[in-house]
This record gives sequence, structure tokens and C-alpha cells, in this order.
Amino acid sequence: MRIIFLGTSSFALPCLRVLVESENTVLCVVSRPPRPAGRGKKLRQPPVAEYSKKNCLEIFQPEKLTGSFIDTLKSMEPELIVSAAYGAWLPKRLLEASRFGVVNVHPSLLPQYRGAAPIARAILDGREETGVSFMLTDSGWDTGPVIAVIHERILPSDTTGSLQKRLSMKAADNIIDVIEGYSSGKLIPETQPEEALYADKITTDETWLDWNRSASSLERKVRAFQPSPGARTMYSGKLLKISGARVSQCNAESGEIVLKAGLLHVGCGGEESLEILEIQPASRSVMSTAEFIRGARMKTGDKFERT
Repeated sequence: MRIIFLGTSSFALPCLRVLVESENTVLCVVSRPPRPAGRGKKLRQPPVAEYSKKNCLEIFQPEKLTGSFIDTLKSMEPELIVSAAYGAWLPKRLLEASRFGVVNVHPSLLPQYRGAAPIARAILDGREETGVSFMLTDSGWDTGPVIAVIHERILPSDTTGSLQKRLSMKAADNIIDVIEGYSSGKLIPETQPEEALYADKITTDETWLDWNRSASSLERKVRAFQPSPGARTMYSGKLLKISGARVSQCNAESGEIVLKAGLLHVGCGGEESLEILEIQPASRSVMSTAEFIRGARMKTGDKFERT
């Protein structure tokens, strides 16, 4: 098939690679423009754009999907458009630009977790299973008919980063069969139920650890916000990001630090505590708890605070 691919983040890369290496023809790739990133706020190309340039794929990075740009895509006579983590709403004219419409790859079991942060929300909620949904894009946000669903277990150790990587590979392993089944009529898209669960974008306020909450909920928050944006707390007036943690048993007040046998425990709401495994001080790299304790001169009875 003659395919146009829309994608931006690293989640989309495995699917793009598989399509490029298949018997299908990738006519071009559409990605988001470069954005400022890092301490110097230098422009950084998104992963899909970097891959496309390195592999000599025709790449477009419009700020907006205007009518004239969509006309350019239509002139290529695509049979199908595939999107994965593109990051922008698709106009109706684009949805109608190819014979088979737009097949979107979404990392959840639709209609659960429609929206911007399906992986992090599933971890936050303590779900044991998620997956990848292949759906026909319509005018809503992840509301279109579902072509196929692939299930995946959420491991107790999963972070958003590790689960996203696994789901992206699941999508790539199945994308050829899905588009072939859909285009041949063997897979019939099914309308989603009206009742849905939404996965709103993660806000900065949500990243703060409230030490009055249970240890298990805080441990999930640490995993859900890894590798980005990071779960936050304050110590001695300075911002810290907790990069790794696990539930432990140590008697302490909420937010109180207990140093025991070289380990760092923090009291939480309820009987359990949280053992901190890795910490990232502001403007520094992630370090082990032992390394941080030595440099910060931390002692039992100190406190982590929300702000």
C-alpha cells in the first residue's frame, strides 16, 4: 500500500521502521516541528524526524496542518495514512485524504484511557493490564472505531518508560497484519462504547509527592512519572526528583526521614513507608540514595516536604 506516516515521539519509531522495511511504500513522514529542550533551550528534533532524515525519507514538519499542506499530501495519492503519537488534532480534510482513512495506534485498551497520558494514568491507577488499540481516527480524541486490540500485562516494576517501550514493540509486531486485515475487509472496525475513561495530560501539580498518601500510591506515582516529568519533593528548601522507590516497613511520621543500615525510608500515610532508591537533585544527574545522603549530610528526623 501507498502510506503516509504521521508520528513524533519515540513511541512511533518501531511502527515506522516496520512499515519502511515492509513491502508497503512510505510516501512521506509528517512530524511535529523541533522544540526548545534542555538547559540551553536549543531546538531539538523529535525522534521520528531524526530517524526520517537519517534514512532519507521525505519529511514534513508543518506548524499547522493547513489546507494547502493537506493538498500536497493528497497529491501523493496515498491509500492509507498511519498515525502514532503525532501530538496534534487531525482536520477532517486529512481524514478523508486517503482511501482507507487514518489508522491510529493508541497505547491503551480503548475506550479506557483516551487522551494524552494513557500509560502514566494506567500505572497511577494500579491497573494490571493495558495494551495497544488500532483505531480509525474520526473528529474526536481517540473516539473512532477500533480495528484491533493487543493486550499487555503491566508489571509491578513498570515505569512509563519501560511500558511505553514494550507497547511500541507490540504495536510494531502487529501493525502489518492489522492494516492488511483492515484493507482486505477481514478486520471490521467496531464502534466504541459511549462510556469511556479519559487520560488527561499530566500537570506539574500532580508530580508533587503528598507524604500523607499511602506508600503504594506514592510508589506508583514515582513509576508513572519516570523518566519524565519526575516525582517531586522538597528537602532543605531544594527541589528533588525521586527516580526510584519501593514500599517498605518503617515507623515514621508522614514525610519523616529514617536512615537505617544505609537505607533511606520516608514515612507515609498508613502503616507502610517508602524506601527511596534513586534521587535526582535539581540540575544534576540521577544518583543513588547512598551518594545523595553523603553529599547532603542527611540525618534521621529530617523531612521531605511537598513544596
